[in-house]
Amino acid sequence: METGLQTAYDQVLYPSISFPQTHPGRLATVAFLRGMRPAPIDRCRVLELGCGAGRNLIPMAFYLPDSEFVGLDLACHPIDWGRAFVADLGLRNITLFSVDLCQATEKQFGKFDFIIAHGVYSWVPQPVRERLLGVCREMLNPQGVAYVSYNAYPGNHFRDLVRGMMRFQASCFETPAEKIGQARGLLKFISESRVESDYYVEAIRAEFDRTVGYPDAGFFHDDLSDVNVSFYFHDFIRDAGRHGLQFVGEASPYELNLAKFTPEVKKVLTALEATSEIVREQFKDFLSACGFRQNLLCHQEIKLAPDLLLERVAELYALCDAIPVESPGSAGETAVVFQCAGGDEIESKHPLVGAALTFLCAQYPCFVSFARLLEVARSELGRKSPASSECDESEVLADALMRAHRSGSLRLSVFPAAVTNRVSNRPATSELARSELQRSDYATSPLHISRRFADPLSRQLILLLDGTRDLELVAHDLIQIVQSSDTPVYENGAPVEGSDAIAAAVAKHLREGLQSLARAGMLVR
Repeated sequence: METGLQTAYDQVLYPSISFPQTHPGRLATVAFLRGMRPAPIDRCRVLELGCGAGRNLIPMAFYLPDSEFVGLDLACHPIDWGRAFVADLGLRNITLFSVDLCQATEKQFGKFDFIIAHGVYSWVPQPVRERLLGVCREMLNPQGVAYVSYNAYPGNHFRDLVRGMMRFQASCFETPAEKIGQARGLLKFISESRVESDYYVEAIRAEFDRTVGYPDAGFFHDDLSDVNVSFYFHDFIRDAGRHGLQFVGEASPYELNLAKFTPEVKKVLTALEATSEIVREQFKDFLSACGFRQNLLCHQEIKLAPDLLLERVAELYALCDAIPVESPGSAGETAVVFQCAGGDEIESKHPLVGAALTFLCAQYPCFVSFARLLEVARSELGRKSPASSECDESEVLADALMRAHRSGSLRLSVFPAAVTNRVSNRPATSELARSELQRSDYATSPLHISRRFADPLSRQLILLLDGTRDLELVAHDLIQIVQSSDTPVYENGAPVEGSDAIAAAVAKHLREGLQSLARAGMLVR
């Protein structure tokens, strides 16, 4: 089964972190809201195609110990790295294979509840793309969900504009570092070539700015690779249909903010509601210049609901990172406004919705069940209504949560991650996070979000939080680390010196750091 083949991904390791949108909990939630009944997240089988070093799959396996995970990748070096990490963690529910996707069969690997192919489809030749869709059909259980991401048109035309030029310039050089430098250098040269800028130079400059902010290894594989093909959404869905697969939804919320468009756009989109879902989705891509799609697929035999099912919200959990920026008036007439970390806002004039959202946001990063939200909101308002009123209130709250979920301001989920929003006397991060930080600057939370901890003192703090130390001992050990090593502590941008000053600075860093870790979902129960 092992390939023994050397690939460009063996020569230059792809920067590997977790991708929250690929988590089976996300996939299952979208499918559940379309009428499907996916497998329980804590007892499922997951296959990742093109898993690399397993940095996306390993956290899933760690936090879902009763589920089974299989990763396939052609490159040997990343698989070896991932296997060593799996062994160090002692995980027995995940296996990584170096294998050619075109040789993978159901007989070898069985069937799966979820199949993930992130960053693969656009970067492999056509026969491999066909086989990838074939695997999704053959190895997917009847209620299974597949995730396939790909570069999309029309947005990716901008990348196509510079890709050929960069590859031409890079072709004269041997090493990856030289190719990367020459490709970026060419874009910089062209972006600064005109006395007066025009649309062409502006487009080049925008692409240059994008590549500068891109990690070298990712840029090398994503932009300079031999294969990089983009697709219109309707073309991809047509190809999926040839393999007996249909569109379930997008892995991440994808609803246009109509406030950014003219009234005519709203009229056209309203008229398109009478057409097929595929046509509506394609027009959304035209309007938003979509450059990357994350489609969820299932078997064509499944009868999907035409839209998300509002009645199923009551069976879900909610998560929201917003903070209230206005309070309701005495009569509840003033709108309650919640501002999300990304800048989006949730607004409601309904007292029950305002009370539910206030409670929900205060619990972040913990999930709260719909039943609990409704109970707390009704209690907050002192409601003792008859059953008919309870039903009405349930529908009002479900509708509000659904609208916020569609816009991406709030997250609904079939499965709550095990995190805590409180700092205990013996705070703990996961063994996974501590192990990851011994290998890189990134650690993954139970929310399946990778966060970078560039500050050495922050990394040392996480490594100390194994649940055996109380806060006093954590502070003591952190001070010892600062005083006996090259790990500095800073105050106002300058390194702190002197025992008393170091102790005071560490105490401040500890308080702020623990609150930050709790807010980031990095602390576990």
